[in-house]
Amino acid sequence: MAERPDATLEAALGVFEVFASGSLIDEVYVLDDVSGKRIAIAPTALKDKYRRG
Repeated sequence: MAERPDATLEAALGVFEVFASGSLIDEVYVLDDVSGKRIAIAPTALKDKYRRG
């Protein structure tokens, strides 16, 4: 993220969408095939930090 500050969290992780989880603290899970798409589950604080819009 430091090299590309304008990138979204989705682009940095190479996923279709990032979902927030209040129970995660310092881990990001990437799931390769959820309805044919690659998604990630990240801590809420991380998702909020890189929220766009």
